[in-house]
Amino acid sequence: MTGDRKLTYTRSAFIRRVAMSRDKSFLIVEGRDFDVPFYSRICESSQAVASKGYQIWLAEQIREDITGSGRGGKPGVLSFFDYCKHRKALRIPSPLGERVLSFCLDRDNEQITGGGRRSPHIIYTRKSDVEAELFSHGLSSDVLMSALSLDRSTAERLIKDLGDWQLELAMNWRDWIELCCLAKRLNARCDVGFGTESTVNNPKYGQTDAASAVAARTRVAARSALPQSQIASNERLIAAKIDKIYDQGNPRDLLKGKWLPSFLESKIRCHFGKAPVGLNGFSTTIKVLLLHSLDYSGAWADSYRNRLEANL
Repeated sequence: MTGDRKLTYTRSAFIRRVAMSRDKSFLIVEGRDFDVPFYSRICESSQAVASKGYQIWLAEQIREDITGSGRGGKPGVLSFFDYCKHRKALRIPSPLGERVLSFCLDRDNEQITGGGRRSPHIIYTRKSDVEAELFSHGLSSDVLMSALSLDRSTAERLIKDLGDWQLELAMNWRDWIELCCLAKRLNARCDVGFGTESTVNNPKYGQTDAASAVAARTRVAARSALPQSQIASNERLIAAKIDKIYDQGNPRDLLKGKWLPSFLESKIRCHFGKAPVGLNGFSTTIKVLLLHSLDYSGAWADSYRNRLEANL
């Protein structure tokens, strides 16, 4: 089950609620749009987790004891994790049996930038975020049939023509991905970041424009508080980590989910040319369809199930 989004608790009150619950597992998630149903289906796909009961709560529903304020997103999840860890409340004794908290986070390429946490109670996405997981494992001709009102043969031709479209984007945007990782590593708040699409490719999904890339790198360095020597060493570190992931054949793992609908739409427009195709509201529709059509019992979800089951 999932926590009623209208309900909020202070942290201490939430811990008491957990202790009194008949459910074994409590998952704290960061995202409003897809995280709750995504992790709910992961839990349902595990007989061990589902049989012992689970609840999923947004971080913003759990408020600080003194101020009563709440934080959502990754900062809210990590803040509550730190609170529970400090109070030894990651596992909560109860007359009904021990209760367990898990904290579910988007990886956000922290395997490159650093800043990730290590704990059996923290579960990161395998891809950059939940939306990227949906596109990586759920896109099919059936989904495209529903999203675009296509017949099966047309949808199958389209899916074949798309090819490895995520790899194509990862290759074309390699320099942009590296710049975004560098900006995050340097804590350089500027127009370069994972929240925006590439500004260094011309056209947007074409090759890198060298002058734009140099200018973007200069802006990132200018917004960092580090001395130039440390900036240079971090540049080398990020470049080496990016090289390793690309050499291993895993560049798709670095794509942010919010980048994918627009690129997929551009590929679809290219496929159909001047022929009419229903793309109104596509970026929202496709994600909802992927969320509900994905096979959560597949091997791709084993890592999630294994982490949850190990905490039981």
